[in-house]
Amino acid sequence: MTSETDARTRPFTVGYVVVLVVILLLAGAAVLMSLAVQGFFDRPAPSDDEVVGKGAGLTRYRLQEAARDGVLTAEEIAHAAGDARWSSSRSASAVRITVAYPTGGDAETCYRFTLVRPLTDRPLADPVRLARCPAGLGEPAT
Repeated sequence: MTSETDARTRPFTVGYVVVLVVILLLAGAAVLMSLAVQGFFDRPAPSDDEVVGKGAGLTRYRLQEAARDGVLTAEEIAHAAGDARWSSSRSASAVRITVAYPTGGDAETCYRFTLVRPLTDRPLADPVRLARCPAGLGEPAT
C-alpha cells in the first residue's frame, strides 16, 4: 500500500480553496457596498434656496431652448416652468416671464426671466429673484 493520497481523500483541494476565496471576496464586496449605500442616504436634504435655484436654472435653460425658433408659446412657457405658477407679459422689445416656485407650505420664491426680442438662440440674462411674488400668477399646468 502506498502513502500517497488521491483526490478523494485529500482534506483540502485547490478547488475548495478557490471557492472559499471567491466567497470571501464576494462577502467583502457586499460589506463595502452596504456601507457606500448607507452613506449615500445619510446626506442632508438640500435647502429650499438650493432647490429653487436649480429650478430657476432649469427654467432658464428650457426658455432659451424654446426661444431658439423665434417663437415662444404659452405651452412652451408652461413646460419651462414645470409645476410652478407663472405669468408672462409681452412688449415690442421683450417677453417677461415671472415664475413662482413653491418653497414649502404656502411660501413661494419668484424669479423673472426677460427675453429680448427678436427671440434667437443667444443666451438669456440671468433670472432676477424678486423680493415678493406679484399677484395674478396663473395656476401650474397639470
